Amino acid sequence: MSSNLGLENLLKDLLDKKDKKDDRRVEDILKKLPPNYPIGGVFVKGKLIIVAFFSNVCDGLAYFLDEEGQVIVLEVDKITGIAFGETELPD
Repeated sequence: MSSNLGLENLLKDLLDKKDKKDDRRVEDILKKLPPNYPIGGVFVKGKLIIVAFFSNVCDGLAYFLDEEGQVIVLEVDKITGIAFGETELPD
């Protein structure tokens, strides 16, 4: 039975690494975007945050600008989606 626990731990570690790799997909997309790239919004915990432009990614943080030029800084691993094009908050 103890040898089975070792296999379970190995599988758990592999799945954990896979999950962490999946989290980086948003970061990989953002890293490919040039500065000042227009973005409608980003999703964090299912909520839409309206932004106007992507700025850059540095040390796990993503920087955006809104329409007024205010800087919005988000942790990349908290971003679950990106909306391209114009976006409006629902009424």
